[in-house]
Amino acid sequence: MSTWVALLKKDFKLTRTIFFVGLVINLLFVMLTMYVGKIVDNTLLMFIPLGVAIVFHIFYVPIMVFISLKTEATQLHLWLHNPQPASRLLLSKIVNGLIMVVISLLMLYVMSGLLIEPKSSFIEPYWTDIWTTGLIIFPHLIILSTMIGVWVLFLWTLFQFCKFRIGRWSWLVVIGAIIIPNWITSLFESTNLYRLGTNWGGFTYNFPSFSIAPIQLYTGEYLYNFIIIIGLFILTAWIIDNKVEV
Repeated sequence: MSTWVALLKKDFKLTRTIFFVGLVINLLFVMLTMYVGKIVDNTLLMFIPLGVAIVFHIFYVPIMVFISLKTEATQLHLWLHNPQPASRLLLSKIVNGLIMVVISLLMLYVMSGLLIEPKSSFIEPYWTDIWTTGLIIFPHLIILSTMIGVWVLFLWTLFQFCKFRIGRWSWLVVIGAIIIPNWITSLFESTNLYRLGTNWGGFTYNFPSFSIAPIQLYTGEYLYNFIIIIGLFILTAWIIDNKVEV
């Protein structure tokens, strides 16, 4: 347990500057939201800056992971020859990014509540749908951010593996690793097999006050994405443990 805590502390130190910069940016978006609220008549429009800030959190985990890896690249031989398994080293970076993105989103959530409270009478008809939307968006942002973060881990590891074997051509391999899997995934997701494997455990969200069509979600799709994240993570850890040399 102490070893795991030490890893998290180390990864936090590598990314804390960007984390605190992100919190300051959050405050700036809140201030922009307050300013927009003073110049527009539509109460819902004032929350567009906060919406933009929330959507940008998709890139939170990948940015934290990339900065952490880039910083450690200066002593790559020490990191790759760490006696701890690669899975633990990599998981620490993902968990560090997740903790930071949750803290940042919670900050925006609290700030949104403080801004909404004085205008509650104006948005009361939309109240239920607004909070339901938040409950849907936040976990999906975290899942998507985690998936992109794991892809960053994989592509960085693949580059390290290739650069000592084919040199400057490593970038072509990385580009191919971005394009080809996405192409294969798009083909697979257009098949009946994909729909059969993912279109189960359905549940629907309705937003009557927004006048939009109900949103249909499936438990199978979440399981499918979870399998991709875990599989890619295991492959990345295996490459580091067995193939990457410095």
